[in-house]
Amino acid sequence: MRERYFPVPGLPREFYERLDADRSKFKLLDAFTIPEKTGKGFFVSRGCTARFVTVEGPQIADVDVFNRHDPNERLWANQTFNREGAWLTKFNRLWSNMPRFRPLMTIIEDTVKTREGAGEFHHHHIAGAHCNPYFWLVATGRKGLPSCYGNLVDAIRPFGLGPEHVHDNLNLFQKTAKDVRGAHNTVESDARPGDFVEFYAEIDVLVAVSLCPQGSGRTLPTDPVQDTHPMRIEIHDTGVEPLEFSYEAYVREEDGQASGTLGPR
Repeated sequence: MRERYFPVPGLPREFYERLDADRSKFKLLDAFTIPEKTGKGFFVSRGCTARFVTVEGPQIADVDVFNRHDPNERLWANQTFNREGAWLTKFNRLWSNMPRFRPLMTIIEDTVKTREGAGEFHHHHIAGAHCNPYFWLVATGRKGLPSCYGNLVDAIRPFGLGPEHVHDNLNLFQKTAKDVRGAHNTVESDARPGDFVEFYAEIDVLVAVSLCPQGSGRTLPTDPVQDTHPMRIEIHDTGVEPLEFSYEAYVREEDGQASGTLGPR
């Protein structure tokens, strides 16, 4: 039986390697701390970066991304999974939904080191979504507990968006592995104070973040106390305009053949 792969437009790797190498030239525009178990929304202009920093300890962050000028265009977790894989890291892209289906942001740095001997566990998975009030009700028998769904709703409300706009997200800093059923098992994140993941904005975006009430992933949802921490966000101006993205650029006119790559199964 033939293996099937998802076709992926090629990454202009040298462009992003230069960005990463020139980080010392970035200009800090804004910095703020998101308190534990809460959420926040913020704009990132094209050509700027959003740096997520674990300031006190490992903390899972659920991240939604929207086109700032048209929130109907947003992160498409399923097709990001198809093109980039279940776990994202440096030089992976966050893809938007149809009809545009283009990169919204690109990871230019990821300092988290997965401990040796961790088996098939990896960080930053895109194949899951966010916890919600029903998740915590079943786990604890209690109503009204904080959840990533509620935090994301609160994060986008000041920008005129409602619950219907919350979508499947990137689970940043979460360390997971697939079991034999294909489900995700979560363990404590290996992120340490000062670790960060940095995203380069390909277009003007609205980013919504929830700091998961499950914290680092060390504890079970049924545990009465969760291991939670705040997170620092830094917005930097790179001074570098994004490359224009088009699918036509990845097809050779002379023979009509794609010049991209093949993604994960």
